[in-house]
Amino acid sequence: MKLIETVWPWSGSKHLIAIAWLAVMAIAVLAYFPGLAGPFLFDDFGSITPLGSHGGVTDWHSFKAFVFGGFAGPTGRPISLLTFLIDANNWPADAWPFKRTNLVIHLLNGLVLGVLVRSILRILDFDENEVRWIALVSSALWILHPFLVSTTLYVVQRMAQLSTLFMFTGLAFYLYGRSFLAENPKKAYTRMSLAIGGFTLLAMLSKENGILLPLLVGVIEITVVASQRHRLPGLNRLWAAAFIVLPAVVVGLKLGDRFFHDDFFEIVAPRDFSVYERLLTQGRVLVEYMQHWFLPKLYTTGVFQDHYIKSSGLLEPISTALSIVFHVFLITVAFVKRRQWPLFALSILFFYGCHLLESTVVNLELYFEHRNYNATAFLLLPLVVLVRRITSTRAFAGTTILVLILLGSFTRYSATVWQSLPSMIESSALKAPTSARAQAQYSKLLFVAGQEDKALAVIDRAMQNIPGDKPLLITSRLYFLCNRNMLDIHAFSSAADKLANMLFDSRSLKAYNVFAQEVATGRCPNIELEQLEFMFSRMLDVPANGDPTSIEYSHINFLIGYTRVYSGRPVAALEAFQRSLAARPGASHSMAMAAQLASNGYNREALILADGALERLREEMADNSKLASNVKESDIKAFQEIVRADLAAQQDGDISGQGE
Repeated sequence: MKLIETVWPWSGSKHLIAIAWLAVMAIAVLAYFPGLAGPFLFDDFGSITPLGSHGGVTDWHSFKAFVFGGFAGPTGRPISLLTFLIDANNWPADAWPFKRTNLVIHLLNGLVLGVLVRSILRILDFDENEVRWIALVSSALWILHPFLVSTTLYVVQRMAQLSTLFMFTGLAFYLYGRSFLAENPKKAYTRMSLAIGGFTLLAMLSKENGILLPLLVGVIEITVVASQRHRLPGLNRLWAAAFIVLPAVVVGLKLGDRFFHDDFFEIVAPRDFSVYERLLTQGRVLVEYMQHWFLPKLYTTGVFQDHYIKSSGLLEPISTALSIVFHVFLITVAFVKRRQWPLFALSILFFYGCHLLESTVVNLELYFEHRNYNATAFLLLPLVVLVRRITSTRAFAGTTILVLILLGSFTRYSATVWQSLPSMIESSALKAPTSARAQAQYSKLLFVAGQEDKALAVIDRAMQNIPGDKPLLITSRLYFLCNRNMLDIHAFSSAADKLANMLFDSRSLKAYNVFAQEVATGRCPNIELEQLEFMFSRMLDVPANGDPTSIEYSHINFLIGYTRVYSGRPVAALEAFQRSLAARPGASHSMAMAAQLASNGYNREALILADGALERLREEMADNSKLASNVKESDIKAFQEIVRADLAAQQDGDISGQGE
């Protein structure tokens, strides 16, 4: 009951607090509401389209296949996948229910954060009335902050939201259990153990950074609790070592091991930066995260973040070294002054602790806003406390209302941009002129809308402004020129020379395939399929592309096979497809290639790949009976029957032709 009362107080002056909480929630719903109409985006499809892999989630088998068949991280993130069933059980589906649930989780996270802040302020012996209002204001600032819009309205980032929900809840229950430590140690340690163990597991099964919960408990212990050591009992050392120190050490050792990998200084596809360069760059990235939090913007670059320039050395650029000095200074001050300034120390060390996995040596993309969803929880708390102490109640209330209105307005504007893909793409392209993805998407949007000259101008300008050759921009330009019958052999050869000599970007596979389709269907009369095949073959001369075990090798050979299919060379196409499958085996991949061959009348070769797909699927299912494959055995057999029938008809036709 005590914990529940901290969430929903109703007696006396608490009525006003409850009304204020409801008002904050209502404002948040109004601010976010336009964005609920937005579409699914990019990574959404990889996680949500498997809803339809078995004809929908309708029984125990399809339920297990979807919930436990995830591939977004080492755990598969089954809890996050489970919650998608709240919104749909088949594909295609409407995005609105998914975004609505994300918003509900965001509001719930805000409430739990309020509980957590109240627990922290009570440990610091704040006046109870101050506790309620400061917790409300600091949580409201977090709920309405526009920097969290992309996490809330990007459906797949529910994984980050749920992990945060369990981490916040675990911290709140930990502090609740700790409150019994003086009077009933057994009860306290039981609840603290369950809080750390249970909620760490739940958070990790939502997203892997939930493993940081014990570390964050340690942050609260060495800051907030340590500042009250004169009146609060310390933890049992053995228990603290087992539940806090050991998990933190395991994480530290796992991350530290990356420094000793042979490829630490090497660029490994699909990234265009090494782990060393990523680590250097994160210093600048973290500074920018803080800037966005303390100086909010109407709209950020959203999901397009490839424009961020990597650091190639401590002085390249100079801001790399300056940002590292800044972080070292902040962390040092926070640690040294953790007893005197517990809230400041908490806000700083919690921020860096939350970024320990995704903003250090794990080879992820350089920059993503959702990494701040839990990290920013306490960043504004010391400022709220300071303003409350140096201002009158009326001034504090007025300032709070103005700031919340401002943040709510920013969030409303950002959510309005998120309500349609065209508005997102256009805003992001204008905001990030050096993002190849944003510029390519924007030019495509213009091209489809009939503004072909403007689309080509966008691509040309992007190729001038963005350092280095970007395959996505080059292939997009080839597509536009080809579609308008403006692509001559000179322009193609120039582009082909660039593409053939760079590391193949597997994320551009679709762009290459679309252009190859244009050539194959005769929309580029000046370009021959043999010339296109020659370009793809030259790509294999790049050592990383020519590695027979790499995904680059697989994708390039698929493209070579594709061109050979349409140039009437089925045996050579089959050889290329088989090389592709040797590097990246998979029943669904094999069937996609078989379909290419069969649709062009090459039934013998198609059957060879279909037979291989069936054998591969059976091997996959034998290794993992719970595997959710994109292709079923019945589908492959049905395909084989159709192809055999076509082959028989083709052979009969050949015999009849010979008789005539």
